[in-house]
Amino acid sequence: MTGAALAGSLLAAPAAALPGDLPGDRNPALSPDDEGYVAPLEISIDQLTPGVLPRTGPLVVSGTITNVDLETWEGINLYPLFNAGPGCAGGGCAAVMTTPDELAAAADSDPEAPIGARYVEVNDTIATLAPGGSARYTIRIPQRILRQLFPVRTTGVYWFGVHASGLSTSTPRDQFADGRARTFLPSVRNPDAPGRPGVEAAVVLPLRGRIAHEEDGSLARTSGWEQSLAVDGDLGGPLAFGAAAGATPVSWLVDPAIPDAVRRLALGNPPRDVTPRPAPDDEPSASDQPSESEPPAEAAEPVEETALTRAAEGWLEQARTELTSDAVALLPYGDPDVAAAGDALPSLYPAARQQPAVQLTAWEVTSTPVVAAPDGYLDAAGIDAVDDGATLLLGNQAFPAETFTRPPTGAVVGDRPVVVTAPAASDGGPGPDPAQAPVALRQRLLAEAVVRLLRARGGEAEPLVVVLPPTVSAAGAEDFWSGLSLPWLDLVELDDLAAPASGGTGAAAGDRQLDPDELTYPETQEEDELPGRVVAEAGRLIRVSRALQSILGEDYTVGRDLVAEALAGTSYAMRSDVQAADRLERTRGWVEDQLGQLDIDAPSGVTLSSDSGSFNVAVSNGLDQPVTVEIRASTDSGAAVRVAGPVRLAANSRTSVPVEAQMARTGVHNVTLQLTDADGYPIGAEDSLPLRSGQAGAVIWAIIGAGIGILFVAITIRLVRRYRRHKTAETAETAEAVT
Repeated sequence: MTGAALAGSLLAAPAAALPGDLPGDRNPALSPDDEGYVAPLEISIDQLTPGVLPRTGPLVVSGTITNVDLETWEGINLYPLFNAGPGCAGGGCAAVMTTPDELAAAADSDPEAPIGARYVEVNDTIATLAPGGSARYTIRIPQRILRQLFPVRTTGVYWFGVHASGLSTSTPRDQFADGRARTFLPSVRNPDAPGRPGVEAAVVLPLRGRIAHEEDGSLARTSGWEQSLAVDGDLGGPLAFGAAAGATPVSWLVDPAIPDAVRRLALGNPPRDVTPRPAPDDEPSASDQPSESEPPAEAAEPVEETALTRAAEGWLEQARTELTSDAVALLPYGDPDVAAAGDALPSLYPAARQQPAVQLTAWEVTSTPVVAAPDGYLDAAGIDAVDDGATLLLGNQAFPAETFTRPPTGAVVGDRPVVVTAPAASDGGPGPDPAQAPVALRQRLLAEAVVRLLRARGGEAEPLVVVLPPTVSAAGAEDFWSGLSLPWLDLVELDDLAAPASGGTGAAAGDRQLDPDELTYPETQEEDELPGRVVAEAGRLIRVSRALQSILGEDYTVGRDLVAEALAGTSYAMRSDVQAADRLERTRGWVEDQLGQLDIDAPSGVTLSSDSGSFNVAVSNGLDQPVTVEIRASTDSGAAVRVAGPVRLAANSRTSVPVEAQMARTGVHNVTLQLTDADGYPIGAEDSLPLRSGQAGAVIWAIIGAGIGILFVAITIRLVRRYRRHKTAETAETAEAVT
């Protein structure tokens, strides 16, 4: 018997009867039954056409086989594997999968686990493969063979794989697989049947990530940014992957801080600077930058071209093309940890929504506000903080089985629409292949859609929303998208699934209302939340940054940029960053140093000559920029102090400001004068003085007047008495004379 014939006879046995191989480097001294054995050949499935069991035409699989052994392998035969057909008649093959739990278990199963039987009538052969060498393979399974293997086709998910068998100097050809790959093969019975319900599916690509700043305000980890913007990076990869979709609907999940940060990189990553915006005549066109709020770096000198600036410019160009033509789901600025903020600082969410999305505004991107935690969980406090009716993307694992027979469709929490995502689908396919390779992701997505068809039981199927991982590779992206063109799969944009179902009033609306306390929020999620100190520091930084922006005025953008730094510091991506709070604190210190350049100097004391009067205080500005401040006066109820405002100060200047006082009662009153922004927020500088009333002089004059009055009364009494004595004496003398 020839070697090929012997191989065919051996490989015709069900895979369940063949021990599997462990991944890794092969040790020729070990057998497949020994611990530590690893397959010498690695196989990938790069293309599977079509992505479902076809009713007409062949099933074609192709990929790469790589020799990871130290020896040359020869006579390598590659065979397809199915969990169907005559080879499974005796048992030992895995069952057809029909539920999400079965898909999840299969994706996590041991790559060596027996799943089906090889079909040896079709194969591809690699004559020889040296150590480290790779070769392409293609296997074409005709429709006549598929009908033999699947005489009765059911709706469900089958296993499909590729096994390799060869020989080397130390290893003869045997029944064991020297390399293997596997994936899901969905099947839909009568996919073109009239009236068959379809599955609405939205594929979402994320553009979110970690944005950290140096102490001077420039972006940190520039080498990491360069890698992330590359075609295989966490930002460049999804962008290239989505660009391959062509006219196929695709949705983007975007943190608006990301394009702004990349623009900064394209401008040479300048440090923070307190400079005015360019004058209108000097501003770039609206096609490049927003007219209402230019970054200060726009006025900088020409940027030195580097690999990073080129990568940033290329990314921005492609991002503009994709985001202006596809649906955009907009995260709050900086992608803050909404659950952590809901407990520690509920005002953080509205601050993130109010923050200008500079680059997206410049591109005139149309978007829908959403909130989406990377892990799909959100607690009740976080949901309550979402005060703008944004769509909530919640993973189906957030809906406990004891409360929900299945995740709801068209539900709302208050006025917030709920879209249920399938995080498990983004985990991808089973090993040993890369789980999140394009083919593995596509097959998992199709498998999840088939399961929804089964659960629909002739009714309307649940929509499928899959947020792909940022690690998606552009290689194979075209096959991913083209493989989703199926009669029973309706690809839509996320917006189409975000609106609540019709009937917004009455009992129907009440039935769709979700109680956020019924959602699952594991303790591990609480433990993973951003620490409260980070959120608190961000809140303090936002407050002082707004004060700086207020006193500088609309000609400057540094305050807005500082708020952007604060929001980025609260991102989900910062959960594991132990230095996040310290960076925010250092930045706040810089802002407070700027505000500390303003001062107010009051007299040591003031005495009014009456119950009202005025005095002057000195206000100084040590900044190189003009500012506008207010002076807030506070004292007790016995006096009222008013300062005319606002006070405009030139750069590095000092001015005198009049203060008016009105006294309600005499005595000494302590007055505190404090510099504030236009909203009354203290900016640090303050001074106090005692205020006395001049009304004490009037009292003295009253006493003197009373004394004079008493004196005149006494004199009058004395004169009257003297007159009476004199009169009495005259009367006595007259009487005596008569006598």
